Amino acid sequence: MRIELHIERLLLDAALLGGERATAVRSAIELELAERLAGPDVGSALRGIGRVASLPPALLPQARHPKDRLAPRIATAVGEALGVGGTLSSQAHRQRRQAWPGQK
Repeated sequence: MRIELHIERLLLDAALLGGERATAVRSAIELELAERLAGPDVGSALRGIGRVASLPPALLPQARHPKDRLAPRIATAVGEALGVGGTLSSQAHRQRRQAWPGQK
């Protein structure tokens, strides 16, 4: 199955970047979405909705931790809008844990 996802416009308030560089966020969003769209149940979920010309605006999940990155949260919102799940990736979880070694 071939999946092509094109984000024409993504509007973010600069305050959401929280010090992250916009180019780094873009690359991280691409990586997060590629991970999610390669998941085992994605094909059947996407076949169920077929071709989609656009998605309605999605709510961005709240950060649960001060070090939660923006890209996984955006990928979660997109995944939820597509119906392919919306949990933060294991990579995002590992990055957050590495940033706060005292957290379990």
